Amino acid sequence: MRILTYCDVNGSDILERLGTPEYSYHFVLEAFQVALSQFAQVQRIDKPTEADAIWRQCSDASETCLLLSFAPPHKTTLGLQCPTIPVFAWEYPNLPSGNDEESWLTDARNDWPQVLLKCGAAITLSTHTVRAVQDSLGNTYPIEAIPTPLWEKFSSYRMRGTLPPDRASVDICLKTRLVDSDLLGLSAENLVTSHPDDGTPSDPEADMLLPPLPPVDDNNWLVELDSLQQDTFTESAGISEGMPPIDTGWDIPPLFNVSTRLSGVVYTAVLTPSDGRKNWEDVITAFGWAFRDVPDATLVLKLGGPDQLKHHHQMLMLMSKLSPMKCRIIALHGYLDDADYGQLIGASTYYVNASLCEGLCMPLMEFLCCVPAIAPNHTSMVDYLQPEFAFMVDSTPNLPTVWPHGDHQVYKTSRHQINWHSLMLAYQQSYIVAKSDPPAYAAMSASAMADMEDYCAIDGIALRLQQFLESRLRDLNAKEAHMAPMALTS
Repeated sequence: MRILTYCDVNGSDILERLGTPEYSYHFVLEAFQVALSQFAQVQRIDKPTEADAIWRQCSDASETCLLLSFAPPHKTTLGLQCPTIPVFAWEYPNLPSGNDEESWLTDARNDWPQVLLKCGAAITLSTHTVRAVQDSLGNTYPIEAIPTPLWEKFSSYRMRGTLPPDRASVDICLKTRLVDSDLLGLSAENLVTSHPDDGTPSDPEADMLLPPLPPVDDNNWLVELDSLQQDTFTESAGISEGMPPIDTGWDIPPLFNVSTRLSGVVYTAVLTPSDGRKNWEDVITAFGWAFRDVPDATLVLKLGGPDQLKHHHQMLMLMSKLSPMKCRIIALHGYLDDADYGQLIGASTYYVNASLCEGLCMPLMEFLCCVPAIAPNHTSMVDYLQPEFAFMVDSTPNLPTVWPHGDHQVYKTSRHQINWHSLMLAYQQSYIVAKSDPPAYAAMSASAMADMEDYCAIDGIALRLQQFLESRLRDLNAKEAHMAPMALTS
């Protein structure tokens, strides 16, 4: 069997495309390539139109051939001789159709149900997407939910062993643009304008009309851990040999080899701020509020995508509003190579996700291959999240929203609303487990690893891919055999 694979993003331009729409399909294809090669000859092509010539060569040699297009349906090439199966992720409960946006009418591929019918079959990454497709096309439509095979990729990190959650600190050395809240001197007062009084008349007694401030509850959830905190806390440090001067203004620091020390319980989130689904504001604000009096809680944000400076300013605004806070927030802007990404996983105590909807969430799966997580149990994450290794965040479905690739801001679909208070409590509960019950944390890590091995190990996924693709080829052969006599009689 010859399997051709195509993705619009490749290794040569991934740095420029990081965070742009559909960039993650490159990583999905790379992971699938290994599983596909277990039972077929796999050939990656640069353009979908190259598939037909290869398909004809295979046909002449009596070799089966098909194309897997790692792209959403509206970017899948139609009309090829080579059988084409889209491999895609989708995070919403219904499919776009041709009349949902006026601008879509010029491209018939925006009618997803019609594209999927023409392809005859599809592979998606979650059962959530399968339900969306079958709600539109019926339960007999041939579609398979196959997650990205990731388990083996992180075997070397698991062999080192999980870092004890009650460790004092760990040092990581990364090539990145690092922003550290401990080095910025942030304050809410910095957000107040420095312009003098503009002369607007005001009544000095007007403030007397305002209601009194409500009493503030004491933040006493850490009483039981006070002594433990004092024993294990180690000052954080941002250090680097030959490190350039730290800019405490509003510019992103330059790309540099940076060494920094992460203390205590480390939470990590990998996301693209421009993707509104990722809900990074809740990730930051719930963390800052939960740990405003906790010096050994650290949030690491690995950020990608366009408009880095814009999102850097948004992050500083959020952190300034949360100040003063004793916890620490670190942002890593841009791409991390595999070695640096592995360091980040190895230094993390928990992964954090507060998304409004997900088509898969590869970073969450990648971290779950090594450590527990905090995440909502909705959309694609239902397939692999379990309370044995994740602190579940409450959410409410059916929040109206727009198509991600639409342009008229028409509310045609829905997503989930995260319960911010539930997320904040999950931070605190996970911290208590990590600091006061290392055996329970170790059991969560072991459970995460065991479940992810069952869910996304290569051998099991390769078998499922082989069975589905061979079934699809048998259906095509049966259809051709049925059509041939009809052509002769006509």
